[in-house]
Amino acid sequence: MLVASFAFMFSATAAQKTEINYVDAQTLTHLGKMCETVNPYHRVEVSKYPELNKTEANLLITASGEAIAFETDATEIWVQAEYGRISFNRAMPETAGAGFNLYIEHEGEFVWASSKVNKGGHDKDGNYNRSKPLKVLGNMDSSMHRCLLYLPLFSELTSLKIGVPEGATLRAMENPFRHRIAIFGSSFTHGSGATCAGQTYPAFLSRQTGLYLCSFGMSGNSKLQRVMGEILGGTKADAYICDAFSNPSVEQIGDRIRPFLNEIRRQNPEAPVIFLRTIYRDGRLFDMKAEKKEANRIAYVDELMKVICKEYKNVYFVDVENQTGTDFMTSADGVHPCSWGYKRWADAIQKPIQKILKKHGIK
Repeated sequence: MLVASFAFMFSATAAQKTEINYVDAQTLTHLGKMCETVNPYHRVEVSKYPELNKTEANLLITASGEAIAFETDATEIWVQAEYGRISFNRAMPETAGAGFNLYIEHEGEFVWASSKVNKGGHDKDGNYNRSKPLKVLGNMDSSMHRCLLYLPLFSELTSLKIGVPEGATLRAMENPFRHRIAIFGSSFTHGSGATCAGQTYPAFLSRQTGLYLCSFGMSGNSKLQRVMGEILGGTKADAYICDAFSNPSVEQIGDRIRPFLNEIRRQNPEAPVIFLRTIYRDGRLFDMKAEKKEANRIAYVDELMKVICKEYKNVYFVDVENQTGTDFMTSADGVHPCSWGYKRWADAIQKPIQKILKKHGIK
């Protein structure tokens, strides 16, 4: 017991001597953005678009899909964040909604390394817990590592610093992804149900293909709004992927798809626009009302997209069925997939999307 206590005291004393130096994350490489914004962690400068309602604007200022890329030989990686608005979906673990998810390159691939979050509330001195320094990973070797730090999916950040022990190297890394692809969609695209921020289907798809996907997920408010077509078109992306049929009603889809597309085409006449079939929601199986609603919407979209793809140049429909599997093993809440479901979804749509993009020299 005496030996164990001594070892603990030595460890604690050594840890206290470790000086962590922080740098503003904006001095590193910020990924996942296509719009210029005053707050660098907002995805859209929402004040420019008064047509957005309050809920839509609040969703677009979250950091979903964003990441900081850097190289370091540090044995520890820390973050210190200041938060604005925080909102959680019922299927959203706190680690994903407000936490940080580190991926590190290993044998040529970026793999999961850590997912950490400071819990909410205040300490006994009244300090906000989430703003305290957070050790994301420790006990690393001192070789140079290439890192992707994914930012919280459902939180607004007002400041972010990355910290490493004094004397360690921390430097910006080149963007490991290529081209510029905007991906618009629902809570599926936003990442509800994912265990951590780097396990959305756009994040899986980006790492698997090397394509640079920037998320415009809008939780339950992706309803083919005309203004979203305006925002997306203004990004001048090389291509667009749209999970556009998961939220709107049949009536909204019919009324809004052309104005939405017209706004993209007004600003970006040639870029491919790829629409995705919505996934099968496992909660339909025994809920007959939900089954009828979802089946009717999918059938309607299947027929509508035959017309739209002929009417508009370079518009495509990826109508893969059973993207998340048929074993009912991937649902977080009957609507949203868990991380494994998002991985399956990325796998299911990867080849069809790459085949389309290749036609346009995007590979």
